[in-house]
Amino acid sequence: MKSVLKFIFVDSLVNILGDLFEQPMVNWLFIGWGWLAVLVMLTSIVQTAASLNF
Repeated sequence: MKSVLKFIFVDSLVNILGDLFEQPMVNWLFIGWGWLAVLVMLTSIVQTAASLNF
């Protein structure tokens, strides 16, 4: 069980970050744009949920 958690939370994170730093600047732009879109969607969901009067 410990090795599975280590693989999921440590090895994969190291590999993702390692791959991320090897990307060209254009890919960084698209990755940033994607995260910005995710944040906008989450903000929209939270604001919509807050405006609903239950």
